[in-house]
Amino acid sequence: MSVDSYLELFTTLFGWTFYGILWDVLLATGIVFLPFLGILIDNWREPAEGGEFGTVTGLSLRRMELELFIALLVVVLAGQPATLTPLKASALGYTPPPTLIEPTPPTATVATPESTYGVTGFTGSAGTVNVPIWWYAVLSMSAGFNHAVIEGLPTASDLRTYEQQARLATVADPRLRQEVSDFFSQCFIPARSKYQAERPASAPINTLLTTYGRDDPDWMGSHVYRDTAGYYDTIRPVAQVSGWPYDAARDTEYDTLAPPTSGKPYCKAWWEDSTIGLRKKLSNAADATSSGFSSLVVAVAPALASEQQSDAVAKTVLANSPPSWSNNDLVIHNAGTTGLLNSAENTLKGGLAAGGALVASALFSVTMTAVLAGLPMVQALLLLGIYALLPMVVVLSRYSVAMMVTGAMAIFTVKFWTVLWYLALWVDQNLIRSMYPDVNIFLQIFANPSEHDAKRMLLNMITTSLYLGLPLLWSGMMAWAGVKVGRSIEVATGTLRNPAEDAGRQGGAIGKAALSKAARR
Repeated sequence: MSVDSYLELFTTLFGWTFYGILWDVLLATGIVFLPFLGILIDNWREPAEGGEFGTVTGLSLRRMELELFIALLVVVLAGQPATLTPLKASALGYTPPPTLIEPTPPTATVATPESTYGVTGFTGSAGTVNVPIWWYAVLSMSAGFNHAVIEGLPTASDLRTYEQQARLATVADPRLRQEVSDFFSQCFIPARSKYQAERPASAPINTLLTTYGRDDPDWMGSHVYRDTAGYYDTIRPVAQVSGWPYDAARDTEYDTLAPPTSGKPYCKAWWEDSTIGLRKKLSNAADATSSGFSSLVVAVAPALASEQQSDAVAKTVLANSPPSWSNNDLVIHNAGTTGLLNSAENTLKGGLAAGGALVASALFSVTMTAVLAGLPMVQALLLLGIYALLPMVVVLSRYSVAMMVTGAMAIFTVKFWTVLWYLALWVDQNLIRSMYPDVNIFLQIFANPSEHDAKRMLLNMITTSLYLGLPLLWSGMMAWAGVKVGRSIEVATGTLRNPAEDAGRQGGAIGKAALSKAARR
């Protein structure tokens, strides 16, 4: 039997364990027999209050027989835990939906929970719990129905995984941070300044801009600077770069008789080298802080060239850990003021311009992340409460058939939330694809909280509303169905009672006629 979350593996067992405990208490105290006493009293009192002697006897007996039979049937099917339908821990399993990181996730069981549930928490669950026949059938039907519906729905691409992992990709090593800042100030700034001064418009540069975007010159790994003569192929850092060996043919400013411990590579090699290049180090840093992020980019955008995929990884890491300017001279002539006044001015302008959108987008993002993680847990705990309290409902309903149907509807309604959340996920993924049809743009800006905040906030708001609103809508629709089912049950019960009531009336009439004849004699 499948469940819908890691936590539900254990709340299902504990819920039915509590059911058995509560039923045993009700049985030991004799409370389970009180509804039978109520049926006897009602079927004696109600006819006696308004019927004649002959009618009272026949109607009371017939109704009593019918209601006692129904009550006993409910006890057998929905009250007493049955050994015929044991819920075994070994039969429970949860297979999470595939993601970009884990396309074939392992199935979690109570023995191998794939989580801390059952290991450090929710320990001591029973290996086998007896469940009443009716509720076991409801659980099996609900699980099978959910599984069949999800299997029939289109596959969701799970692009939110990329967003979550992209936010984690950063540079944790302070030495690498310093190297990035050095490259920024000693390679990118000189190349950028030269490009701005010359404004070249050759055909090769236009081709590069067409291929990699008009904003390609605005970042450190620009192909314009790497593939155009006179930029990264000729610019070298001012200071030695740790890890790069001395090259006499290149580092001619040093004495060959007393060479330095490190050399000064050309910026192109410093960035591109497949072993110790800066882009390679940034890719390694991304995978170290966000496991498998490089592979995730390939999975999201398999159609892109490997060069663009590598650039996307580097851009994401740089966006999360931007380089710091290592020379105050870089800001001269680029700002109206310097020092504290300039900082205050920039902070105020930035806060007024983007603060509201950033805060709103961040709040929606945090809310959505919490909702996605918390809703399955709420579902599992709610089901635990339903299972645990069912014995009280069974007894207090006086073993009503309507209670069985209502309880089944309640369990099915909550279990069906899983399907609705999958539907919300599918809608969310398609909205993302629709709003970011260019996968290259998606890789560059979707995980960057400073870009397209209104669009991102709209996406997060819609997704959160779907995850919360669809279960509410479904619960409301089931309430409508519940009213109709309740009326149907009353009609069906009335149909069952009519023959008994007719027989009682006929028996009463026969008895009355016999007494009248005896009196006349």
